[in-house]
Amino acid sequence: KVTYTSQEDLVEKKCLAKKYTHLSCDKVFCQPWQRCIEGTCVCKLPYQCPKNGTAVCATNRRSFPTYCQQKSLECLHPGTKFLNNGTCTAEGKFSVSLKHGNTDSEGIVEVKLVDQDKTMFICKSSWSMREANVACLDLGFQQGADTQRRFKLSDLSINSTECLHVHCRGLETSLAECTFTKRRTMGYQDFADVVCYTQKADSPMDDFFQCVNGKYISQMKACDGINDCGDQSDELCCKACQGKGFHCKSGVCIPSQYQCNGEVDCITGEDEVGCAGFASVAQEETEILTADMDAERRRIKSLLPKLSCGVKNRMHIRRKR
Repeated sequence: KVTYTSQEDLVEKKCLAKKYTHLSCDKVFCQPWQRCIEGTCVCKLPYQCPKNGTAVCATNRRSFPTYCQQKSLECLHPGTKFLNNGTCTAEGKFSVSLKHGNTDSEGIVEVKLVDQDKTMFICKSSWSMREANVACLDLGFQQGADTQRRFKLSDLSINSTECLHVHCRGLETSLAECTFTKRRTMGYQDFADVVCYTQKADSPMDDFFQCVNGKYISQMKACDGINDCGDQSDELCCKACQGKGFHCKSGVCIPSQYQCNGEVDCITGEDEVGCAGFASVAQEETEILTADMDAERRRIKSLLPKLSCGVKNRMHIRRKR
């Protein structure tokens, strides 16, 4: 672990020139609905997904046999996103919107879940850069959330004491894929807010890091295990990690909570080594409102064939004569 020093100390310049992102399988594992071809994660065809799983519904009201098949088709044809786990219903609709902002790119985050009648705010205590990036991407802001600007709510009393907790991994394309829970809380809750990144925000500070997607973030936020860029490019060329980041031998910083969580995140595997007796945090009493699609992603990943080093996957392609 290191504290912030300088860009030269923390970031590998030659590596940065290669413009690695979350789609670079020299650095990260591809999603289960993708495959690695010559260093890049590309979309699988739906039939290449594992067959077993539960049905899901997409925003175009089309039902898919598995989450992997839906994500594979979305990967090939972006636009139609995940809506809910289970069957499609006529009235089912998920929405995310920003309220009380001066522009359409900022505000308090409000969501309507598929099986809920009313819209609700999100509790600030569960809100992080992961959720903020996903919310902005869902709203059409391709570079995710702004790390520099904060939304300031003018003197306005919001007549609500209830809010939802949400947990995302950070690479979802819709907030509907994240897990929403309702916890028993007493007293006042702050609500989550966000400022989404726009080109107008493009005035870099003195000490900046430029993401592969063009977004500027503070150098202080590079190599800390948190995907501030949204495309993960701030965490893939690191000599060491600052803050609570866990450093993979491949030069990648991952969140410390990914260490010993039962899923290999470093492509070199050391985040799951020596985990005997590693205690997980006890969960509070929660009411889960949506399916845990991250658990489903991990399950699909576990069904995929494991790589045997030194032996290439022989795929015979018949040539047309």
